[in-house]
Amino acid sequence: MLYAKVNDEGVIIDVSASQTDEYDLLVAPNEPTVAAILEKKFTSENTSTQQILANSDNDMMRIIEDLIDLLTEKRLIQFTELPLAAQKKILGRKWVRRVHNGEDDLMIETQNTDGDSLI
Repeated sequence: MLYAKVNDEGVIIDVSASQTDEYDLLVAPNEPTVAAILEKKFTSENTSTQQILANSDNDMMRIIEDLIDLLTEKRLIQFTELPLAAQKKILGRKWVRRVHNGEDDLMIETQNTDGDSLI
């Protein structure tokens, strides 16, 4: 997803892969103005397609985490139905996010039948 920064006249002047207060208008990458801005960014020294993809990947990971939480809350899937590797990664990210946010309630380490720790 791309977000645009617009000037006072409503003209798109820049785009970003991350939504902020300045970059709050969702735009399509094939829109002519957006495509021209992206082309300039790709040819500049400071921005690469890899950088844009990395930002997008981070955003998508958070969306996937929220989607998994929603599906489990609605009991459409069980968290334990996910592959063990996916469970470990998701629980690890949740734990790091809680530590980063300063939450005191640390997640309890859970063990499966093989004795393999989830975190």
